[in-house]
Amino acid sequence: MPKIVDTEQYKKELLQKSFDLFAQKGYAALTTRELAQELGVSTGTLYHYFPSKAALFEQLVEELCQQDVVKATVEIKKAKTLTAKLEALGKFMETQQTNCIKQMFLWIEYCQQQEKEQGEKTQFFERIDERYHQAVIDVIGVKDPAIAWLVLTMINGLIIEKLWGNSHVSLTEHLKLLGELITAHEEKKYD
Repeated sequence: MPKIVDTEQYKKELLQKSFDLFAQKGYAALTTRELAQELGVSTGTLYHYFPSKAALFEQLVEELCQQDVVKATVEIKKAKTLTAKLEALGKFMETQQTNCIKQMFLWIEYCQQQEKEQGEKTQFFERIDERYHQAVIDVIGVKDPAIAWLVLTMINGLIIEKLWGNSHVSLTEHLKLLGELITAHEEKKYD
């Protein structure tokens, strides 16, 4: 009797395993053949599930984005105020700091590689940014889209500072401070 494979689950497993490989070698340096070999599958199997290395990487990023939002939501929904929600997000991100830094590094490298290969920036990360932006609105409760972009930009900036090894940056402390600043801004706006 042939083995029955849950294709969606199998794809997710391949994606999860590929994250560490991309993080170790980098997007550009990791060939599809090496990727398949490290995952323990043939290149044909890999191409069956993903038409290209770029498609695999983009699906990986989509999966990571979805997981980030789901996991962060669990932590954030316990908080009541904007400041408490941003502080909870910071605490969550502190526990995920290594993965956040790896993701940021890989995203930057992928964008550079796509620009070299295609001569233009990829639109892919605009869609990912939109998803994170919507999560800031929905999960954190920021109503103003410009402020939601500010929050997302601050998060990205803090991760980049962590990537550079800035020991003065505390995701928890800085996101809490951002919450206090936004709250003060909103209160002043309605005075």
